[in-house]
Amino acid sequence: MRLTFVRTVNSVPQNTECSARHARNISYPIVFTLEEMRLVVALVLGLASVYAQTCVPTSIPPAGAVSGSFDDASCLLSDGTPYAAYRLDLPTRGRIRIDLSALNADLILRDSSGAKVDSGVSIRRPVEAGSYSLLVNSRSPGGALSPPSAWSVHTAFTAEPGMMCTAFPKIGLNQTIAGTLGASGCAMPDGTTYEGYVLSTFGSGTLTVSVASPDFTTVLILRDSEGYAIASDAAQLSTPVDGNNRYEIVVATSDQSGSYQLSTGFQPAEDETCRPRKSFTESASDSASINGESCSATAPSGDLTWYNFYTFTVPAAGLADLTASSKDFGATLNLLDDAGNALAVDTGGGPGAGQSEIRLQLRPGNYTAQVFSPAPSGGAYTFTYQLTPGPPQPCAPVAANPGDALAGALSVSSCRSRLGLADLYSFTLPASGTLDVSLAATSFGGLLAIRDGKDNLVLVERDAQGLGLSHLTADLPAGAYTIVAAAASGAGTYQVTSRFTAHDIAPCTFAQPLSINGGYIQKLGPGSCRGPNGQPVDLYQFTLPSDGVVAAFMTSSEVDGFLTIADAAGNILRSDDNTYGGFDSMIVQFLPAGDYQVAARAAGNTAGGYYQVDLRSVLAPRPPFCTAKGKLALGGSVTNALSVASCQYTDGTFADLYQVDLTSDTTIDLRLASGDFDAYLVLLDARGNVVDQDDDSGGNSDARVSPSLGAGTYFVVAKPSSDYTHIGAYSLSLGQ
Repeated sequence: MRLTFVRTVNSVPQNTECSARHARNISYPIVFTLEEMRLVVALVLGLASVYAQTCVPTSIPPAGAVSGSFDDASCLLSDGTPYAAYRLDLPTRGRIRIDLSALNADLILRDSSGAKVDSGVSIRRPVEAGSYSLLVNSRSPGGALSPPSAWSVHTAFTAEPGMMCTAFPKIGLNQTIAGTLGASGCAMPDGTTYEGYVLSTFGSGTLTVSVASPDFTTVLILRDSEGYAIASDAAQLSTPVDGNNRYEIVVATSDQSGSYQLSTGFQPAEDETCRPRKSFTESASDSASINGESCSATAPSGDLTWYNFYTFTVPAAGLADLTASSKDFGATLNLLDDAGNALAVDTGGGPGAGQSEIRLQLRPGNYTAQVFSPAPSGGAYTFTYQLTPGPPQPCAPVAANPGDALAGALSVSSCRSRLGLADLYSFTLPASGTLDVSLAATSFGGLLAIRDGKDNLVLVERDAQGLGLSHLTADLPAGAYTIVAAAASGAGTYQVTSRFTAHDIAPCTFAQPLSINGGYIQKLGPGSCRGPNGQPVDLYQFTLPSDGVVAAFMTSSEVDGFLTIADAAGNILRSDDNTYGGFDSMIVQFLPAGDYQVAARAAGNTAGGYYQVDLRSVLAPRPPFCTAKGKLALGGSVTNALSVASCQYTDGTFADLYQVDLTSDTTIDLRLASGDFDAYLVLLDARGNVVDQDDDSGGNSDARVSPSLGAGTYFVVAKPSSDYTHIGAYSLSLGQ
């Protein structure tokens, strides 16, 4: 069954002021499906870090400590203040606590887009799963640091109970890292604490993984991309792995938690042609060709691309200059850190035709550079790596005023962000008002961004249609800002024009009442309030009469939605951009009885548009979510229904879990039947490894698995084959 909403929807007049949007409710029945609502354009915008100067972050654990100091070799924000950058990976959602011990410094927490999440000397807030950047930022300009200023950061993380961990940090093919078991809050189905890592291969070969701990008895598991365990051991495993594939490494314990050291090593297969072309320890170059024997990777579109790669070691901090030149194909150049995280990419940004170039300040460590061709018969190219040791060279923004006509040219001497070349223009808005900015560029893929005075992303727009024009309009408070004129690919001349109109920005004082099992069709536009990115936002309020699970949806074919739920005091509890797929948002959260507010806004630059916001609730005590709902005995069966209060499984579907205890070796007959959705069964062992799974072996759209199992504990996952919207009644039986 598709999740079909049949309800009364309230329509609101659009041309009303934000402070007085009390609507006349017009009631009429509407019947529709979520598939019919979700007519969205699938545009993926991955702005990672457009800063005044990009410095490679180091990893910081969810629970741990790091320390350092500011000196003349520190990286600088565009306001001239030093900073240190860290990468924080959270496999699941929960609450983060970050404390800074330092004089005259602050923390800045950013999401993966570069937008500010929070700041201050102490941060305590709910956070979603995913990758964040954490900056330790001095309040004093770089030239005022005498003597050097020391600082330390302590982090702690509490995972939300009953959630599955999915957003694991990456680990490289040849890397050693230190960790603390329990730092991320991940737990196996039987409650065992574990930490997970994602490893991606280039070519096929033998992967060796080892773990050691002075504090606990270790358990090591290697899973394939479907979740099956392909190797396990107490301390070390060595197993063949395929090329162009993704694996999951699990570190667990059979007793208590503590610290550990995890190491990986990779040896290419003898007949494997996908291997490093060369490994550099100093500046060097290489001439080679991309052909059918080169490495291949699967692009987001599903198509294959071909590449060669190089590894190099940076012995001391300095400016790395990487170039790829070819007369035969348009090369794309990627730079990865030792864990496989993307640091920079460039296509056609070099000084000559067919040349790509990355210039980036690197800390000591190991890196990988990839030279990509769009076809297997790419042809010949030359790759060059040059390192100039020394402190970072800041990219000074050019002072400008709104209304100035700015012209420039992006080249290899321009600032370099993770997306490519960039020129920076700083300006000050003397009052609140509307800033209108355009970037015209016909020789490169334009990208236009606005940042605040601390280089936090406010808004970004890419020339996705290739028309040579990027345009931003935002209502902003008075203050210091930076315009970023960037090239997602290529280089060349451009023009930036801007216009500023001063006016008051009306506060958001009205929130439309919303039923806990209802929705609204609304239009973001001139009558809406303004959100933190200067774009329209509409506020809704609802009351839970008792504890329960609330599911909030924002769907639209016209707006890239961003949904937030806050408590009565205005504290943000959850936020989501596109979990529902495309540009649509979904939040599922257990909440105590009380008053809450929903903010529906645009995630990016928009002129507004129609959207729908919906609430669904299940009023009951906190459900088990992704822990077992109960036990399923041999010869037993259960009848139940999937709902928004079920587990959000790793593939995004709603699921129910049941525990099965076998006292002896048994061949089971497990069946899942439903008239409401296409049934799918997953059988896990106690450690969360997939044992068996099936879609339609039970006849029609029912599922059935019949494996022979050893004595032990297992977990059954009853779920639909795909899609968040497929929920409803089911029956589950376990026979022999």
